[in-house]
Order: sequence, then C-alpha cells, then structure tokens
Amino acid sequence: HYLTLYADTRDDQYYQRFRKAIAAPLGDRDARIALDRTPPDLEAARLGFLQGGNDSDDIPGMIWLYRNFRSMSYLDAAIRSWMVTDPVVDQLNHLGEVLHDNIADGVVAPELFRARKAEIGRINERLAPLAVAYSESLSAGSRCIKTLLAFANMLTGGLLMLLVLWHTRKLMAQREAFENALRAEKRRAQVTLASIGEAVLSTDGEGQVDYINSAAERLIGINAGDACGSPLNSLVRIVDQ
Repeated sequence: HYLTLYADTRDDQYYQRFRKAIAAPLGDRDARIALDRTPPDLEAARLGFLQGGNDSDDIPGMIWLYRNFRSMSYLDAAIRSWMVTDPVVDQLNHLGEVLHDNIADGVVAPELFRARKAEIGRINERLAPLAVAYSESLSAGSRCIKTLLAFANMLTGGLLMLLVLWHTRKLMAQREAFENALRAEKRRAQVTLASIGEAVLSTDGEGQVDYINSAAERLIGINAGDACGSPLNSLVRIVDQ
C-alpha cells in the first residue's frame, strides 16, 4: 500500500513508511533463521524480533516457544507457510529499493512507473494468499499449543495433588505407628508395675489418679476403676516427714 502511494506521489514519507512496514517481516525472518542454526544464535534472534516490532518483554517467551515447539507438526506447518513468503518479501523489498533509486535519479517516465505499479500489484496478489495460509496455520498451531499446555497444567496439578495425598498418608502412618508404639510401651510398663509388690500410683497434671497397680489397690482398699480419675488427696494423705 505505501509503496503504491510512493509510486503515485513520489512523496518520501510513504517510502519511509514502506521501509518501516517491511522491516517487521524481515526482522522476524532473521530471528527465525537465527533460531534454526546449530546452535541457535539467541542474540541474533532477539535483535531480529526487536526489528520485527515485538515487545522486548515478549521476546524470551517467543524464543522459548519456537525452540520447544518448532518440530511439532502444528507449528511446523505454520513455519513452512511462513518460509514460502520469504522470496516474495524479498521481491517486494527489492522493488521498493529500485523504485526509490529511480525517483532519486530523476527517472520518472510514466511507462516505467506503470510497470513498477503493475509489478507491485502482482507481488501483492501472490503475497495475500500466502499470508492467509500462514495466519490460518498459525491459528491452528496456537490452538493446539494452548490445548497441550492446558493438559500439561492439569497433569501437573494432578501430580501435585497425588504428591500431597501421598505425603499426608505417610505422615498419618508415621503418627499412627508412633501412637501404637506409645500404647505398647504403656502396656508393658503397666504389666511391669502390676507385677511388683510395692504400691504404685501415678497422676496427671491436675493431680488426678490415672494409674494404680494391684498392690496399691490392696493398700488403699479401692479398686483401680474407682481410683482412676479421683484426686490423689482424696485417696491418700501425704505426710512430709
């Protein structure tokens, strides 16, 4: 569009707008070529994407996407459609330079400019369906990548939930084993205390009886069922001698 206006008006502002517009596909192509190298030239790719008018904050993500999904069929189809436009863009770029040189040199014959405009029209006719094919391929690839990333997120979330559940079950099992060990140890202690001849009582933090052996039952004259839960001072009188 700008090149046609430039051919009609010879106004240099339209040529500068053409140069700015065509810098985007040329820069993006340079980035693509840099990323397809072995090893990839990441700095050249970054500069190419910058020339293409891409936001600097988006470029790391664009490079990551290209490098990780380049071989996937849905993105590969879009890239192949993109590559087909390379020679057409080169023709348009070259034609713009030739037209600019003609005007700068004062070569303004009407038949020459008619020929140049006709060539611009033919290039645009070739470029338009290629751009549509690239856009459609890119849209299809974008949808596939979004679906794949959504599935990956769901899978990651599911794995994290399973990991939390596994860790929780492990902690519960450890707690149960610890409580079982404590109960077993308490039973062993009670068996030991029940078998000795001396009277033994134990109280909780509030001074209430929570254990009494058979010797203590005989000494105090009360069974364990009645003694447990009672204040110690209600069963015995402690004398400090």
